[in-house]
Amino acid sequence: MAIPIPNRPSGYLLGDPAAAITLDAFIDIQCPHSRQAWPTLLAVMEHYQDKPVSLRVHLITLSNHRQAWDVSLGLFALADGDARKFYDFATYVYERQEQFYNAPFLHKTHDDLRQFVADLAQAHSDVNRDAFLKKMVSHDIYIDARTPIRYAATKSVWATPTFFVNNGDKVSVDHSSTLDNWKELIDPLLSL
Repeated sequence: MAIPIPNRPSGYLLGDPAAAITLDAFIDIQCPHSRQAWPTLLAVMEHYQDKPVSLRVHLITLSNHRQAWDVSLGLFALADGDARKFYDFATYVYERQEQFYNAPFLHKTHDDLRQFVADLAQAHSDVNRDAFLKKMVSHDIYIDARTPIRYAATKSVWATPTFFVNNGDKVSVDHSSTLDNWKELIDPLLSL
């Protein structure tokens, strides 16, 4: 079965859409390895902000991270297509990941989780709580959250974080890589 055409391409882009060097990162908001990689990805983009380098983050949900789907819906709802809002809120949420990882939600309900996500959004951006909760369960946000998961399947992504550079997946970086490791990968490509 073919994947339906989404409303917009998968992912949130930082940098020039026509950049010569494109980085794609598939992450899960509940994944501790994705959380570890997140500040480095942001540092990479800050380092290359005046270079033809772009980053597109695809937020996916792994099957063993049961809180990730609703937290992702909250990220998509708050960002509403705005990359800067997405990156800012994702940073805020990653900094609080231990609050929704596994044990804190072992005996809580689905509504407890949705309320927790609304708490995060309200604390971060002072959103209207009722409007935010309604938006989280809207069809458009569902499509936005589903799109990167389906796109990940076309790229054979099954774990997070997974990185591609210029659409190639044989990269020398992983969740524990430093800015210097990324520079070792990117700098030679910039000099071609």
